[in-house]
Amino acid sequence: MTDLSGAVENCDEVGRCSSPPLRSWVVTALFGLTMTVSAALLFAAQPMLARMALPTLGGSPAVWNTCMVFFQAAVLAGYLLAHFLARKVCPRPAVGVFLILSMLAGAGLPMIIAGDTFPRSGRALTWLLGQLTAEAFLPAMVLAATSPLLQRWYGEASSRRAEPYFLYVASNVGSLGALLAYPIAIERLLPLAAQARAWQSGYWIWAILVAACGLTMLARRRQREVLVPDPDPPLSEPGPSTSRPSEVLAWIALAAVPASLLQGCTLFLTTDLASVPLLWVIPLALYLVTFVLTFSRFGPASVRTADRALPFLAVAVLYMVLSRSTQPVLLILALHLVFLLAAGLVCHGRLVERRPPPAHLTQFYLALSLGGVAGGAFNAFLAPLLFRTVAEYPLAIAAACAALPARALTGRSKSSSGWRDLSWALALGILTLCLGLVMPWLLGDGARWRDGIVFGIAAVAACTQLDRPRRLALTIAAIFGVGLWLQSLWAGTRHAERNFFGITRVTVNASGDMHQLVHGNTFHGRQFRDTSRRGEPLTYYHRQGPLGGVFETLRTRLPTARIGVIGLGIGSMAAYAQPGDSWVFYEIDPAVLRVAQDPKWFTFLSDCAARDVHLVEGDARLRLGESPDDSFDLLVLDAFSSDSIPVHLLTREAVTLYRQKLRADGWLMAHISNRYLNLEPVLAALARDAGWACRSADDSQEHDYPGKEPSHWIVMARDDNGLGRLARLSRWVPAEGDDRMTLWTDQRSSVFEAFDWR
Repeated sequence: MTDLSGAVENCDEVGRCSSPPLRSWVVTALFGLTMTVSAALLFAAQPMLARMALPTLGGSPAVWNTCMVFFQAAVLAGYLLAHFLARKVCPRPAVGVFLILSMLAGAGLPMIIAGDTFPRSGRALTWLLGQLTAEAFLPAMVLAATSPLLQRWYGEASSRRAEPYFLYVASNVGSLGALLAYPIAIERLLPLAAQARAWQSGYWIWAILVAACGLTMLARRRQREVLVPDPDPPLSEPGPSTSRPSEVLAWIALAAVPASLLQGCTLFLTTDLASVPLLWVIPLALYLVTFVLTFSRFGPASVRTADRALPFLAVAVLYMVLSRSTQPVLLILALHLVFLLAAGLVCHGRLVERRPPPAHLTQFYLALSLGGVAGGAFNAFLAPLLFRTVAEYPLAIAAACAALPARALTGRSKSSSGWRDLSWALALGILTLCLGLVMPWLLGDGARWRDGIVFGIAAVAACTQLDRPRRLALTIAAIFGVGLWLQSLWAGTRHAERNFFGITRVTVNASGDMHQLVHGNTFHGRQFRDTSRRGEPLTYYHRQGPLGGVFETLRTRLPTARIGVIGLGIGSMAAYAQPGDSWVFYEIDPAVLRVAQDPKWFTFLSDCAARDVHLVEGDARLRLGESPDDSFDLLVLDAFSSDSIPVHLLTREAVTLYRQKLRADGWLMAHISNRYLNLEPVLAALARDAGWACRSADDSQEHDYPGKEPSHWIVMARDDNGLGRLARLSRWVPAEGDDRMTLWTDQRSSVFEAFDWR
């Protein structure tokens, strides 16, 4: 028989075991593998279900954020289940209850979100949460319960002195593996239906592994009780079931700050800095890495390094955000991501230092999960109601600084009263405000000097408080609050609102003669304020650009036409309307609809020559399906210039729908200007599949007319003869395909394939 009396290895000074507490590496491997599989399944389900929802809700970043918060809530429920089973149910019945719940959850698989269940007048957030609850809540809950429950079972099978926290590393490794594998491999290789079936198979493999872990725990626990009578009571015996309330609140707060910082950083990077698709993967991967490091043997060294670096990084991020620095983009991206990594290490390091004995393990993970849900929910649900900018990101930066130990840099504690800390922060905020109001008057349009002086002085002053975390946190919060207001003032912001689909702003350009619609750092249209010039379409819609040429050619054969436009913007294309035309604009964002119709900001719609103009709110593909067949002479897709492109509008099924709605000689046109994606091969493949002619025009090298922006357009028709004179113009050339490009369908598509790596 196996001798268990020496099963516990020596632990270091903070109680972390230097090697697995059980002598049998097979048992350790079994528990570690099960936790890895459960976490991988959980993290693969998130993007898979979000991808299923996109054809209905479009490509809004809020779809991902809502799915993330839902799964955080499911994790919380799973940890609550694990806590209940560990504290209230004896081990043998607990194993049976958990296996029964796992089978019930598996009975509803595979998970499918069907877009045809979305009601026409439904609210996107409510519908998405309802679908996720019905399809994924129970499987996600039992998968989430695996990590704390198996750590508890692992402790039950060994001596009470053994700590099972190191197994949490295996859970986060599984999460990280699934997160990276999904966009790089799974999404590219498997259609959604196959993904759902593969996930179902993986779930049942996990269920078998869980059963093996439960039986192993019961067998080894019984063996230990017979062979090695332990003077310490087993973990499941009655005892104190809770830690001090103040300690639990500290766990929650330390978990909430990195979760909020994760979402705030992701939203800021993908809207205000670099609108790169799939950029959200990197912050989430770093967030998981902080768990892997802090719960491993490398934790103490990593946390000490992060403690020293975080104050300097926070001040650097403070300056970069407020000065709106965007170049060099890779360096600034790296700065934000390194700060996120350091902040996660600091907060999660404090969590590990304050972790309780294994008897309170499930309560610890429950508090950790509750903090994650609180931080994520604040960003996803409350922040859009409270702020018109991404203000939650600066708040999380300040909170992360407050988690620093007072002696992180010099080793000496510098204490001060809360009143002094607050007074210092307010004084520096007032100084920044005064400088921000005076410098534009002194420097005129010298924006670079203005930002450098105003925020440079503030950053230097903040650096003097690096060893006072509370004062540093208050100072950063005060400077950020003033700085965000100054940014809005300097940028000429006239209107801003925030909703499920992002932040919509109307600004005045530097010369003051144009209104602009801005989403993040992407312009979606400009219009002259002068009455005599406001009818001129500008930016990508200029009459000297490809769009102007298309309408000029179209009018030679159709003096009046029925035209559909997917993506409203400010309604610039309405400038091409003729009195007898019929126009339909499809727009999913109600904020854009309100702004475009308000003549105080833009007048393309109110000045439109066509009397028959309809604005249709909702997902364009769904609402277009409600229109009669053979009803449009021209369909224009104008929804691909920002970061979150609606992939479901570029699939074989979508093109089939467009063909049904176009007349026999109708044209399909797409605006594909994008800084990071090359969508020309995607559309070329779709045209080839449909048997259509496909032409491309990229005017980035052409003469720059006043108010014009470079643009890239695609036009398709049944054949080249259908394009008429347009096919003979030198600007319009056959679209370039790529044999390596997968034909995008509703079941399989990958933005990763369309990245422009040049």
